[in-house]
Amino acid sequence: MNYFATDALAIGFWGYRRFGEQNTAETVAMWKDAGFNVAVSFIYENDSREEDMLELLDLCAENGLKVILYDDRIHCHRLREMSEKKYEEAVRRSVRQFGAHPAACAFFVSDEPNKDTLPYTRKAVEIVQAFSPIPAFVNFYPMWRSKDYVELMGAEGKDIADIYAPAVRQSGLRCLAYDCYSQMDARDENGLDGYFDNLNTYYAIAKDCDVPLWTSLLITPHYAFRRPTIEDLRWQMSTAIAHGVKGIQWFMLYDNADGLGDSPIDIDNEKQPSYYDMRKVNREYARKLGRLIPKLTLEEVQHYAVTFGGTRLYAEGCDVYLKSFQCMYRDGAIISRFTHTETGHTYYMFVNNSRTAGNKLKYAFAEPYAHLGGQKWLGAGEFCLIELTEKDK
Repeated sequence: MNYFATDALAIGFWGYRRFGEQNTAETVAMWKDAGFNVAVSFIYENDSREEDMLELLDLCAENGLKVILYDDRIHCHRLREMSEKKYEEAVRRSVRQFGAHPAACAFFVSDEPNKDTLPYTRKAVEIVQAFSPIPAFVNFYPMWRSKDYVELMGAEGKDIADIYAPAVRQSGLRCLAYDCYSQMDARDENGLDGYFDNLNTYYAIAKDCDVPLWTSLLITPHYAFRRPTIEDLRWQMSTAIAHGVKGIQWFMLYDNADGLGDSPIDIDNEKQPSYYDMRKVNREYARKLGRLIPKLTLEEVQHYAVTFGGTRLYAEGCDVYLKSFQCMYRDGAIISRFTHTETGHTYYMFVNNSRTAGNKLKYAFAEPYAHLGGQKWLGAGEFCLIELTEKDK
């Protein structure tokens, strides 16, 4: 069983704040309050103070948070500015300073590498993992199927496995992470297809490489992406998990000086209404699924009534144990089948794939699980999870 950062459902964020822009103790208390168990550190730069990062790590350890270290001195772009030997020295220094801390779980080395920066990313990962007790962490671009993606990545979207699978295997990456926000595009009617296409494509790569899959979901509106409602937040969490994701990072937690978005924490470090929606959803999913999801292996995912991103469409009688499945309203649903890695038990996850309306699900299982059939109302984006166990004799 492969974990990354934590042995629970990973719930984190992107922040992009530097040391000195906020009170560290108050910030860590906020991270814990918000339901996070993984944090990206403040950005550590050449003129940052070692004791400030150590204070952050100590406070996170006290509060049960793991930290992905954002040390700009060893970001992959440094390989463009210095020799490989100098980069190795920088990595060794950062590892000596922070790599052995019990709260540290990874070094962040690259965000959205393209065809030009991917070679630097791979080299950075290899060097970090040659000298560090904790792995490197990379966040990849979303995939889309158009000419400009070919210009960006040097290959068509359908062929990204040929790019990323070797990058993961050869560099030794221990997690496949990417971001995608097309699901919140206020204008693009194909946004949902792009969102689920990415989930399916990246999960296949992660499974082939035997690493857990993380994805970044949207909390902050920006560009053409609209403001998510609390139903949108639940829907994003449910759909991602139903498609095999083991960790999520909300983009993004803080407003920045450029005025990007309307984040949960504003430029004055004040909590905004979206903070409380995010906190509520983080806590719900940690409570209901936190310890279980890392132990579940996705076997198959199907969409009911309407399918997105090339996901298989559910057909009655074609599932292993699910005898029938219906929704009162044909808004769509997700049917995922998992296997528990320790018990071998089968789990079904049903998701209401509407972001605006509740729906009543009716389901029946074949023997010896017929007694587990039933019906259930799910709110917009909500899920239910059913473990297949035989009826007591």
